[in-house]
Amino acid sequence: MPRRSFSLLQRPALGLGLGLAALAVALLWWLREPRPDRRKVAVAVFTNRTGDSSLEPLGSMAADWVTRGLAQSALVDVVDVGTIYVQGRSDSGTPTDPRQLALRNGAGTVISGSYYVATDTIVLRASVEDAVAGTVLQTVEPVHAPASEAVQALDQLREQVVVAVAGVFDTRYSPFTSRPSTPRLQAYQSFVAGQTAYWRGGTPSEVRAHFSHALIEDGNFLASAVWLAFIGANGAGCGLTDSVATALEPRQAELSPFDLLTLRIASARCRNAWAEAYRLATRQAALKPRSAYAIYTAGFFAISSGRARAARELFRSLDPERDLGWVSDPAKAIFWRDYSNAEHVLGEYGAELRQAERQLRDFPPRLGTQLYAIRALAALGRGSEALARVDAAMRLPQDPTARVTGGMSAGHLAYQSAIELRVHGDSLRAREVAERAVAWFEADPARVTAGYYERHYLARSLLLLGRIDEAVATMAFVPGADTTDPVMITLRGVLAARQGRMEQARAADRQLAEMMPAPAVRSLAVMQRVRLKLALAEQDSALALFRGAVERDEIVRALLGNDIHCDPLFDGLRNDPEFERVNRGL
Repeated sequence: MPRRSFSLLQRPALGLGLGLAALAVALLWWLREPRPDRRKVAVAVFTNRTGDSSLEPLGSMAADWVTRGLAQSALVDVVDVGTIYVQGRSDSGTPTDPRQLALRNGAGTVISGSYYVATDTIVLRASVEDAVAGTVLQTVEPVHAPASEAVQALDQLREQVVVAVAGVFDTRYSPFTSRPSTPRLQAYQSFVAGQTAYWRGGTPSEVRAHFSHALIEDGNFLASAVWLAFIGANGAGCGLTDSVATALEPRQAELSPFDLLTLRIASARCRNAWAEAYRLATRQAALKPRSAYAIYTAGFFAISSGRARAARELFRSLDPERDLGWVSDPAKAIFWRDYSNAEHVLGEYGAELRQAERQLRDFPPRLGTQLYAIRALAALGRGSEALARVDAAMRLPQDPTARVTGGMSAGHLAYQSAIELRVHGDSLRAREVAERAVAWFEADPARVTAGYYERHYLARSLLLLGRIDEAVATMAFVPGADTTDPVMITLRGVLAARQGRMEQARAADRQLAEMMPAPAVRSLAVMQRVRLKLALAEQDSALALFRGAVERDEIVRALLGNDIHCDPLFDGLRNDPEFERVNRGL
């Protein structure tokens, strides 16, 4: 039978059919793809047209000041200010295309602008644009200021941009009755440098130096002081947070409500008052209900204070593709860490595994992400797959994005995987993985001292295997600072009890008890005492301490550590209803 060929009349019909099919696919994609929110506004870094590179920071200052003003006005939803520092410029420093910045963050409206010098005057221009169509919705009157005092133009620029936005959305706007004054140029330059360093993952000491310099340049620039307190609680040292909080005590009325809550959250975190920090963070999120940063912060303190269900709902309200522009791609692992922790506590292991697989698909393989998959597989009864993942993961380098002390090592991952397998009923594979942890540490003695808690993880792995004498020997040679660390004191006490050295174990308990009156360590010390009381076979005392902590709202969760969910030292409480209620995050 001869092969049929398409006639000249059939070919256009085929082309038309294919074209309609392609159009249908495109239309379906457009309908499914979340559309930019017209009432969500992004502010792009202003373009420097002065020809003077020394004025380049003014572009970030303008975007920062306008963003904070729009957020304070509450007229519209505003893309978080951290996005300016993470996505606002390319690696070479060139401002990102305004429309691309907006659309990437789900904003349908964008503020763009530029500045130039005319004789001795700096001129700032801005416009409100439709990020989808690219049309100008409102032009802002140019703002003029002496070139030597360029930063003084930012107040007027902010006011006029907010008025223009109110006009675009036909919203009533009352000018600010109280607002921070524009800081001095050198102070704002240092503040912007500090913001850039923080949001792009700089070290706490680097960030601290910038905010300290800003405060030296302008002692009335209180936002810099608040950020000093914040970075103190996030790595630069709680002594810094305490000193700033004391200095700002008589000036709290001058702080914006959001900044005042930031200060109080930092102080609560330094006192290990995680439940208080959660309550403050929820108030902060209520001030900016569409701020992804504020929502994430509330979620972080929710999971850390044992409120897994509340944390899960907060994280679930965020769109990771459009709401995390204020986080660099490596740091997005922190969001997934906390989201996965909430799902794991709530027993949503299938969802946790899907999230982990998504991360492994979208980002480079990391130890933290592999651990989320491993513990989900362990909980789902898929131990052989979990074991295979452990073997693959232990070939990966240390993972600083896990944000545990010193970063996550392969030995830490193996120990954590072992206790997850154990708590989910797979004791045989738990021992296999604990053996792998011990072998990894012993293959290179430098690994034991590479991080602050590495020796602790090795000793814990040995304890899990019943190799008590080796665990004691491991903990015998430790830095002097460890003698006052509640975690280290407890492990030594537990090991002493396992060897029958009860007086040494009780001495460790007394040492922990003496720490409890200090607010900054009370919540940590009491949970360590629960572990030690169980090792001493004093179950009633352990249960009383635990219930007291619950009543005082002092339970702290550590899902990438020896959390109550999986720590073998809590086995003695696993049949208690109150313990199980707290354990499940209810």
